[in-house]
Amino acid sequence: FWLGLVRDRKVCENRGWMVINRMVERDRQDSQLAMLIEDIDDYKRPQRGDVLEATILDVGENDIVVGLGGKRDGIILPKDLDLLDEAYREGLEVGDRVPVAVMKTWGRRDGIVVSLNRGLQQQDWLRAKELLESGDVIEAEVTGQNRGGILVSFGGLQGFVPNSHLTEVPRGVRGQRLREAKEALLGQTLSLTVIEVNQRRRRLVLSERAAKRRKREELVETLTEGDVRTGVVRNLVDFGAFVDLGGVDGLIHISELDWRHVNHPSEVLNVGDEVEVYVLSVDRERERIGLSRKRMLPDPWPQVVEELDSGDVVEGTVTGVLDFGAFVDIGQGIEGLVHVSEMPQGKDTRAELKPGQQVEVFILGIDERQHQIALSLSRAESAQESAQDPEVDQAPEGVS
Repeated sequence: FWLGLVRDRKVCENRGWMVINRMVERDRQDSQLAMLIEDIDDYKRPQRGDVLEATILDVGENDIVVGLGGKRDGIILPKDLDLLDEAYREGLEVGDRVPVAVMKTWGRRDGIVVSLNRGLQQQDWLRAKELLESGDVIEAEVTGQNRGGILVSFGGLQGFVPNSHLTEVPRGVRGQRLREAKEALLGQTLSLTVIEVNQRRRRLVLSERAAKRRKREELVETLTEGDVRTGVVRNLVDFGAFVDLGGVDGLIHISELDWRHVNHPSEVLNVGDEVEVYVLSVDRERERIGLSRKRMLPDPWPQVVEELDSGDVVEGTVTGVLDFGAFVDIGQGIEGLVHVSEMPQGKDTRAELKPGQQVEVFILGIDERQHQIALSLSRAESAQESAQDPEVDQAPEGVS
């Protein structure tokens, strides 16, 4: 009895394990089948016009084989490779990831026909759309010109810049002069922004004028008072010099060109000169920048005033005449003021003074903190007369 009971128990246990093993095996098969079905669902057969990211599997003498995923290969034909930039083509290696466009899914046993050139172009169209949204500035080489503008290279695409969006061509220029101005741009690299993208019509329009405006706005935002920048002199006018800081112009007023008096900016600067400047002011709303060249030069004040004392008579040059007096340069650009009350004949004397006139002035006082010097013409004359006349006030001999 007991032996039979033990035997029946073992039989039940064996059958139980067999059932469990069958269930585990069934679950494993179901899982594998589910994964296979999921892979099938995830894999989409390439369709004509699709742009895929492919992996280069083999680089042949005339063609290139790429992996498209899902155990499918694509082939890039020789005629497509001929359209690529030679340097780019020679740099392609096995393992590189490249964009390709599906051209034909049937007719070849060695793979699906794909185009690397079209894939790169699609990538360029996507990049152009991103640049249109961001407004970022890019660099592009001028490759040609036509009646309406110039042509530029944009990856594998050709961009167009209308005449009205060129800053390198003066406004109002027409006919032969316009053609010559555009031909002079061939081979040059311009800063541009994308202003229109229409892939269906294969239209890509860029603007040099908008790019300069964007760069100007960005530069103005980064400038702060006290900055030191290097720029190029673009224009000289009677009241100062305009300096290009790399996309935006700032003005050095004539009073900030040098410590000494300057009659015209051409005395110290020439168009095209590179100059280091100090940023005095930034008006972001009006995009006006005040600059100083003088602040970057050694200040002659300490050296000049060290050799002067109140009561000295020195020679100077009249630099400006105003209602209340005249400014006189007493050396190295250091100016002092002769108030009209310190002129021998007051307003009559002031009316006779002219910029550039040489005069002798008496130093009334020096304000070290304010960098101001008070001068007098009247006392200078008195001092001269005293120096030239005999000592008439001296008592004769024998008189006590």
